[in-house]
Amino acid sequence: MSTKDETPEFGRSFRVPHTVRSLIYRAGLWGSYGVLFLILGFPVYWMAQNAFKTRLALEEAGISFLPDAASFTLENFEVVMNPTVGRYLLNSIIVSAGVVITVIVVSLVAGYGLARFQYKYKVRIARFLLVGYMFSPIVLAIPLYLIWDTLGLLNRYVGLILALSAISLPFAVWLMWKYIQTIPASMEESAWVAGAPRWRGFLDVIVPQTKPAMIANSVFAFAIAWGDFTFSYILMPDDSATTFPPGIFRLFHSSWETGWTEFMAVSLLVSMPALLFAFFLQSYLLQGFKIRAL
Repeated sequence: MSTKDETPEFGRSFRVPHTVRSLIYRAGLWGSYGVLFLILGFPVYWMAQNAFKTRLALEEAGISFLPDAASFTLENFEVVMNPTVGRYLLNSIIVSAGVVITVIVVSLVAGYGLARFQYKYKVRIARFLLVGYMFSPIVLAIPLYLIWDTLGLLNRYVGLILALSAISLPFAVWLMWKYIQTIPASMEESAWVAGAPRWRGFLDVIVPQTKPAMIANSVFAFAIAWGDFTFSYILMPDDSATTFPPGIFRLFHSSWETGWTEFMAVSLLVSMPALLFAFFLQSYLLQGFKIRAL
């Protein structure tokens, strides 16, 4: 009896209080947030603090982790005043917008077809879409160059939009397919009973409820289109038709006067639109998923 009575006391004596466990949990959680923020935010900070630094300060002082007010300058961003660079930016905006629209429309229609229609080999066809991720863009770019050259799509927005959309669509279709499956089919059937045709039920019932999935697909497609280098470099050989990343590469490669500070300024300009696009849409994305979960 004494042994049984002492065992619970021994276990309770070594039990960590709830307040201590809660404190450890919060410390670990916020510590993980800090490490993740440091890993993801340091490259942006590094680019920013070198982008606003004079070339002379970088050459004399070398690498520094803290900004210096004495070396602050905006001269590195004068490269965007170049009309050629402005053309690169316009091309990137047009291509990125076209890719986002194409991915949203195609993934919505394809995801609806996979979720609502039953036909032979449906799952196999859906799995076959993921085969595109097995190939590197540089492997696909050379055959695409030959095909696009035959079809007359080189140096054309539509050619690059189709190529970049093909890279984003497998993930987008799968996401839309799985999301539409969570929408009860009875909601569409109610619209049909009221006399609405299938396409009307699709527009009035399905489309409004898939906004979170459409936002997720748009963020993914925009990130790929805006930062693409390989397809833009190969499929847009004309300097006036190319997008921002390969255009800046060609511009800097043709000038020996370009320094690291200019590279950092351009890298910051390329990175910020995608980061801001994801940041501002993230709240709507999370809000939509929370509403859907309720």
